[in-house]
Amino acid sequence: MYARTHNKAGGVLVLVMVLVLVMGGLGAGLMKLGTGSGIEVSYALNDANAFWAAEAGIEKAKTIGQMKRKRFAVIPKPVGTGVLLGNNVLTGATSRASYMVSILDDTTGGWVNSSHTLQKYVITSVGQSQGGSTRTLSVRAWLLNYAGYMHASHDENGINFLSGDTLDGPVYTDDQLSIMGTPGPIFKQLVSSGASNVFYNGWTPTAAQISAVWQGGLTLNAPPLDIQGQFGDHVTDIQTQSQLGGLDLEGGAAANYNFVFKSNGSFVYSNMSTHVVVTNSTLLSSPNGTIYVDGNVNVQGIVNGNVTLASRHSINIMSNLVYESASGANPDPWNTNTFNYANVNDMLGLMAVDGVNVKGTNSINIHASIMITGTSSTGFSADANATVIGNKFINLYGGLSQYVRGLVSHSGTSFQGFHKNYKFDQRFASEAPPSFPPSLYMFMSWQ
Repeated sequence: MYARTHNKAGGVLVLVMVLVLVMGGLGAGLMKLGTGSGIEVSYALNDANAFWAAEAGIEKAKTIGQMKRKRFAVIPKPVGTGVLLGNNVLTGATSRASYMVSILDDTTGGWVNSSHTLQKYVITSVGQSQGGSTRTLSVRAWLLNYAGYMHASHDENGINFLSGDTLDGPVYTDDQLSIMGTPGPIFKQLVSSGASNVFYNGWTPTAAQISAVWQGGLTLNAPPLDIQGQFGDHVTDIQTQSQLGGLDLEGGAAANYNFVFKSNGSFVYSNMSTHVVVTNSTLLSSPNGTIYVDGNVNVQGIVNGNVTLASRHSINIMSNLVYESASGANPDPWNTNTFNYANVNDMLGLMAVDGVNVKGTNSINIHASIMITGTSSTGFSADANATVIGNKFINLYGGLSQYVRGLVSHSGTSFQGFHKNYKFDQRFASEAPPSFPPSLYMFMSWQ
């Protein structure tokens, strides 16, 4: 009896020992598995922290660029000395990682920023977590210019685009666009609007009609432009440049001038009050490309060269204002038989605070990039729009930016004023008249 009991106890002891060994091995395996999983989770968390830090660096650089809206080569570093162009020019940290940002010229395809108004950059951010992981992100940035729009505005002023209007170039507005008439105007290139919809005034267009209007596409809820100027009046920048080697005509209310550009590359100007004419014509190559007038300006003629004419008040376009290189004294940019785009090498910018006004009652050709910055301006307008009857056109070759959109026509019982034949000068996609201001940064190619 005793022997059988003893043998049973020994067998149980062996079984318990085996179970202990098995459980111990299983526990060790589970501990090893848990440790491995923990390490993997730690690696993933470190990688994520590094990625988030790199992304924070990219967003910091983008925010500074969009706020300043200047070339990175002239934007000061937020901390320390120097500018935001070069290697490791911007540093910062998140709660568990740090970032270092480099901003360099984008030389893709042989692009050289110093040779163009359009500025291209590559922003690269390296994030490093406290655990040692690193992640690198990059984005391409383009600093656009106000000359780069066929039509740009902050306030559309409730003015309609009408049937008979044709805009061949990029359109950008912070406001809602209003379209009136059947079949409607034609937009041949991309249109961007800060509004969430378009106001079709008095009609409900079909899908086919909508496609016929927005031939280059339509983007809504676009980010806002800053036409008035985030760091002071853009016209003041031209004034500053004119004082550094341009032509600076000041004198308050009496500083109103007539300007006539000549096909030989010169211009003549006279004071409207005294009628004193500068008899020795000044060559456009003499100033640094900028002319500033403290008062109003009347302008016309044939431009042979590159120049920006800015007025503290208003500019009146008295008659045709065209490029000498456009082949012919009064070339119509829509007439491909007489207008040779490949030959055009002149460039004119017109900038004013209070407005740019078209005089006369006949169709007119204008070659220029026009910008009106005042918040209470009359914009780009035609003072005779109430009396012009018939098929009259403003043939604009260049671009137009205005804080408040002006009126060049109106429609009551019949159309009166000027139809808009606006054709974008494709050179302005990468170039601009002298000292024309930048508009905003566009970011792309996120990697």
